[in-house]
Amino acid sequence: MKKSIAVLTACCLAVALAFGGGTKEESADPNAPVTLSVYMQMDLANPQSAYWPVTVEAFQKKYPNIKLEFEYVNGEAFHDKFQIMAASGDIPDVFTTYAGARSGYVLDRGMVKDLRPYLTDDLKKNYNPAIWEPQGPNGEIYIISTNMAVCTAVYVNPKLQKQLGLTTPKTLDEMIAQVPVIRAAGLTPLAFANKGQWQAQSLLLSMLTDRMAGKAWFDKAMAGTAKFSDKQFVDAITVIKTMTDAKLFPPGVNQLEGTASWGEFVAGKAVYLLDAGWRISALKKSAKPEDFEQYQVIAFPAVAGEVTKGSSAATLGENFGMNAKLKGAKADAAWKFISFVSGKEACEILTRHGTVTTYKLDLAKFNIDPLSKQYIDLINNQTMGYVIDAKMDGEGVNGLLNPGIQAVMIGKKTPAQLANEYEAWVAANDSNRKK
Repeated sequence: MKKSIAVLTACCLAVALAFGGGTKEESADPNAPVTLSVYMQMDLANPQSAYWPVTVEAFQKKYPNIKLEFEYVNGEAFHDKFQIMAASGDIPDVFTTYAGARSGYVLDRGMVKDLRPYLTDDLKKNYNPAIWEPQGPNGEIYIISTNMAVCTAVYVNPKLQKQLGLTTPKTLDEMIAQVPVIRAAGLTPLAFANKGQWQAQSLLLSMLTDRMAGKAWFDKAMAGTAKFSDKQFVDAITVIKTMTDAKLFPPGVNQLEGTASWGEFVAGKAVYLLDAGWRISALKKSAKPEDFEQYQVIAFPAVAGEVTKGSSAATLGENFGMNAKLKGAKADAAWKFISFVSGKEACEILTRHGTVTTYKLDLAKFNIDPLSKQYIDLINNQTMGYVIDAKMDGEGVNGLLNPGIQAVMIGKKTPAQLANEYEAWVAANDSNRKK
């Protein structure tokens, strides 16, 4: 980790209060140097992260008096460490967070500052209105999300399809029917990775739950007037088991990191890739230009029995939150950082690196690649269901549902068993049932 994490201690606050003039930060020269500790979920070796050093350089050029001390941690290790920090009461000045239950270990403790006092109407009108929906129980806004995390997309390699005599499947049954031909050619039908366990839940089960049940059912299940043991949820889990048994996924799917999955796709070893919408920038950085130019992106194929046609699942993408304890010059510096990395200049950098942002930019100014144009058209014509770990308490999702899906995939648990176990946990523990 690059830097140790700086924290404001209780004794410093006590000394400041004893002198009766507030904290030292509050009376400091606004141009005096300020240091911010930044805990960020980021893998700098991932090509998808190429935008970030450019963004930091632009920020430092504008605010040379603000020193950023970064600690980069990726994947579940990020959340594991952050939960320990939260439990101790010591968290960094600014940090990557989600707006929902995935970051409940800091949000539910009141450790993230409500940004509404900073959000003017002139600022808010620059963004997609969807990002200003309440993020906390009293209407709090914790992050300015620069992208909607559309969690399910299927990427297609038409060149491989043509070599094998295949057409793009309109249904999951049609995709499964292509497995023997694809396997006979020594290729993977549908590249996917689930080592982190969250992938099968966020990228697959969330979408399938919307397909099989819909948002109205999910609202009822959260409240307890429907149950996660209902047939709709069992059927959604069953689809994942069907896909596994049909050998759509690569061998050892539950031991594969995400980079191995989309890496297999860009290497021309998989006909289809199941991933999220945000994967486009990594594909663009990693694939041969001639390969990337011919890729296509489609909605997940139709599933037998679905009640919601062609939907995906989406939630606000992660961004930076501010430590609720920050005041004075420190809080001012943190807001400058958050507003910059969420603002026009940073979103233009994101756009040039292949990310569709929530900031209202004139896209005609940018050289948008064909795959990103397809993706924009796709999401503009899809309905979006809930992402489970953005709505339900993290302990039940991470501790029971996510590993339970893996257990179903390898045959150690049935879909009905998992659904019943998860419903029992939700009924006894989830905060949605206690409202």
